[in-house]
Amino acid sequence: MKNKRFSRSEMVKNILDNLVREVISGGAVAYIRDKVQRFDDGSIPMRKWSLCNQMIAFFHGTRDARTFNAWKEAGRYPKKGTHAFQIVAPLFKTEKDEANEEEKRVLSGFTLINEFRIEDTEGKELPYQTRMKELKIDELPLIDVAEKLGIKVKADLCGTAEGSFSPTEKIIRMNCTDKQVFLHELSHGIIAEIKKKEKVKLDYGFEEICAELSSAFLGSLYGVEIDLQNTKAYIQGWAGKGHVAWKVIEAVGWTEKVYNFIEEIREKFQNQKEEKEMKIFSTRNATKSAKPNVLPFKTEDFRDRTQIYNPKIRKWVKRDSKTGQFTSVKGDGKPFSRVKIEEYAFGEVAKRLPDEDLPPAA
Repeated sequence: MKNKRFSRSEMVKNILDNLVREVISGGAVAYIRDKVQRFDDGSIPMRKWSLCNQMIAFFHGTRDARTFNAWKEAGRYPKKGTHAFQIVAPLFKTEKDEANEEEKRVLSGFTLINEFRIEDTEGKELPYQTRMKELKIDELPLIDVAEKLGIKVKADLCGTAEGSFSPTEKIIRMNCTDKQVFLHELSHGIIAEIKKKEKVKLDYGFEEICAELSSAFLGSLYGVEIDLQNTKAYIQGWAGKGHVAWKVIEAVGWTEKVYNFIEEIREKFQNQKEEKEMKIFSTRNATKSAKPNVLPFKTEDFRDRTQIYNPKIRKWVKRDSKTGQFTSVKGDGKPFSRVKIEEYAFGEVAKRLPDEDLPPAA
C-alpha cells in the first residue's frame, strides 16, 4: 500500500488537531518555571526592591540599577559625565516594648539613595550580558515575518518573564534563547495586527491562551522543538482551574488566523520579490537584445563626407565634400566605415584644385 501524501492544508489540520487533543487530555500539570534559563537569573539586586522603586528605575529606562559601591564590587564604574537617579528607602529604628520588654523595629522615616543605570557604566561584562550574546536573532524561526511587520527583536531583561511584546513600540524582548518563547511573542504581534484589522478586542487571559497555542502549533509546523507539558500547564494556568477544553477549542480559530496571516504576508512579499526579479530580468534582456548604436552621431552626417586613399602616406583621408577640406586621417590604413569612397583617384582630384587651396594630406 502506498503512503498517502497529504496536502499542505491537510498537514496543518492534522498538526492542530493532534495538538488540541494533547492539550485538553489529562489532568492539570505544574508549569516548570526553571525550564528556560533566563538572562536575568534573579541575581540583579533591584529585583528585591519595592514595586515603587522598580517603577522609578523603569521610568529611567533601565532594568538594572545599583549604587556606586555595588557597581564597584561587580567590576564596573559610572562613565564620566553621567548622573545618578534616586530611589526611596525606608529607615527603621529599634524600640523596646514596655509591656513584654521585647525589641521591635519601627519605621522612623525615609531616605534617598543614588542609583546608576547599567547603561551609564562600563567595565567588566556581567554574566547576563554574556548570556545575551547567545541569542542569535537571525536564526529565530519566522524572523522574516517579524521583519516584514516592522517588529524588532532584542535581547533584554524582562524580570520573571521569558519574553515580552510591546505593541506600541513593536519590540519583542527576549529574556532567553528559547525559540518557542519567540514564537509566543511573535504570535502576540500577529494577533495585535489581526485585532487592528478586524477591529476586535480580546480578553487578556484568552489572548495568552491563543498566543501559547499558536506558538506550539507554529513550532510543530516549522520544525521547532516545543515543550508540550509547559504549553499545557501555561494554558491551564490562564484558563483557570476548570476544564480547558472550551477555551482551547475557541483559541483554535485564532491559531488558524495567525497561521493564515503568516502565509498571506509571506505570499505577498514573495510575489513582490518575483515581480521585482522579473522586472530586472526583462530590463537586462531588453538591454542585451537592443542593437547598440555604434555611431556617436546621426547617419545623415555622412552625406557630406567622402574618403580617398593617399598613396604617399598609405592611409585613407576623410574630406568634407562641400568645402573640399580634409578633416581626418585613418591611422590603421583601413578605409573609414560607412563613408563613401570618391570615384576619382587622388591625382585627378589634385589637378582640379589650385595648389594653394590644397591642404596638406597629413
